Amino acid sequence: MITLYQFSSSPFTEKVSRILSLKGLDYQVDEVNRFKTKQYRDASPFGKFPAIDIDGQKVCDSTDIAYALDDKYPQHKIIPKDKKLRAQMHIIEDWADESLYFYEITMRVSWVHNVKNMLPKIKSTLPPLPEWMLLKIIVKKATEVVKVQGLGRKKPEQVIADARRHLTAINTLLADSDWLVGDAISLADIAVIAQLNCMLDAREIQDMMPSFPAISDWIKRVDKVAPYRKKEA
Repeated sequence: MITLYQFSSSPFTEKVSRILSLKGLDYQVDEVNRFKTKQYRDASPFGKFPAIDIDGQKVCDSTDIAYALDDKYPQHKIIPKDKKLRAQMHIIEDWADESLYFYEITMRVSWVHNVKNMLPKIKSTLPPLPEWMLLKIIVKKATEVVKVQGLGRKKPEQVIADARRHLTAINTLLADSDWLVGDAISLADIAVIAQLNCMLDAREIQDMMPSFPAISDWIKRVDKVAPYRKKEA
């Protein structure tokens, strides 16, 4: 039995869900109340989500979950056997989790015009408060996070230029290859698409996408073999 403890709006939840889908694994979902995470200490002592229970084995942090799933369920391996490819995969996955993540937080969650558009998608995971109040809370908390991280101290036009450079790099890697690392889908692809899908909630990223046809084709390939199927709790 596999149970996924999740925030449904998190890119890291999408990352784990795509791995489960690729491997053809059935699982149940426990949607974590963002304001009652202490109730889930048994599943995630560190308060990090997603977390997963694999037949009684509790694992939190999306990267640790990915390695645990690949070890226990070897079908459709996402961690390359080749050491060099595995190193490349690790660098790209970590870049997605630790860099692209803050672009989606900045552009999608701290810029008011984008939060307004994506609020209906995440409203069910938030307290039953008036939308204006939810909007204020979300923007305030996201702004605090990205200011500490640093990206939130840049001007919007600088953030947009940075994001374009990141997408250009991804598009270049995919220009003559189906996948980001090697000749098969890996954790690198899954980590990047999870962050990119959240970034696409930002109008500015949507406007860029026609310039990156290789990324658009790659998204279709990933969706075909490792679709993100949102599961209700």
